Amino acid sequence: MEMLNETQFELTEETRSLTIKGESRLFPVYRIPVDDIVYNRQNGRIATWVSEYESDNGQLPDDVKETNAIIEKFIVNSNPESFNRTKINIDRFGQNNPAVVLKNGVVVDGNRRFTALRQLSQEKGSKYAYIKAVLLDQNDYNSKDIKTLELNLQHAVEERVDYNPIDRLVDLYRDLIAEGHDFSVSEYAAETNESEKKIKDDMEVAELLVEYLDRIQQPLMFHIARQQKLDGPIREIHRMLKKVSEANMIDAKEALFMGLQTLDGDVTRKIRDMKTIVQNPTTLTDFSSKAGAIYDGTEKYLGEEETQKAIRETHTVNIPTDLKNSFTSLVENTIESGKIKSAQKAPIEALKKALDRLDDVEINAAKRMNESDRQSFEQYLDQIEGVVKQLKVDVNAD
Repeated sequence: MEMLNETQFELTEETRSLTIKGESRLFPVYRIPVDDIVYNRQNGRIATWVSEYESDNGQLPDDVKETNAIIEKFIVNSNPESFNRTKINIDRFGQNNPAVVLKNGVVVDGNRRFTALRQLSQEKGSKYAYIKAVLLDQNDYNSKDIKTLELNLQHAVEERVDYNPIDRLVDLYRDLIAEGHDFSVSEYAAETNESEKKIKDDMEVAELLVEYLDRIQQPLMFHIARQQKLDGPIREIHRMLKKVSEANMIDAKEALFMGLQTLDGDVTRKIRDMKTIVQNPTTLTDFSSKAGAIYDGTEKYLGEEETQKAIRETHTVNIPTDLKNSFTSLVENTIESGKIKSAQKAPIEALKKALDRLDDVEINAAKRMNESDRQSFEQYLDQIEGVVKQLKVDVNAD
């Protein structure tokens, strides 16, 4: 595709402020034909959609028109409601917020606006055949400068709401974890207006997601995570694993990852219910021993050629019903058994709490009480003594 030249385009009276290379300045805005613009294949918002397409069809076509048509669908499908709002708004009021485009035609910011104008120009004519945009020469900036600008714009407060959480994790994985990544944690935190602690936590969640995809023998197939809506469950697993010892980590992950593959309905809540299993070393050891045959059967199933083909076609993981039912029953029985044991120990816990409260009694303060308070104090002691005697009688009664 030919390089865009600002002298070819109409200069508007608008400007847009951008911060790039650490410097904020106003950039002129031009009217650029939408036919001259190219989607950014690396856009974080469509990461899982590109992953899904390439899993089915191989690499995106080299032909610009073909690829634009494909990515247009990704932009629409990634958030149809938000896209329709943008399209209606542009149709009624025009394009209010200029996009950002590189001279090689690639959109850095404004994919949804670009998509809306593409569709409107096809539906309603040449009135919509131009996009207002800042034009940046990519030769003036390195890839990190451009990505920094993209992060800065896409993580603005008003843009965060409709950023699919799995796509956000994929974006973070590319920028901070994958081989050849450009950013440090502190840099990424600054550009996304997040704390370093939040970024580190999200990195751990992203790594956990990658580990899960490896476990189901679908490495880096992030669209499967989007299809399974794994953001909530994987974050719940991340929180739970913080209280698991290193010695028990492998068993805990195996149980929880199996849960992701087999549990239906409110998966986040059901994963949370497994806390009593994975955070109790004795229970976890017993559970893992009983689940061994289920794990082996699942691993064998996932490795079969037919299974791999089915996952590629459906983008979902469907574990055989017998394995799924066996695991679900084991989880439910183990949780129920834990509740029974907990109930059996409830009287002991109540006595421990009562004893702790008695330890709070300050004897020196009691000695200084007036006569009326002392009488009340001794009455309560007599009542406590009576309750203790009765408890001993009751517990030893046939």
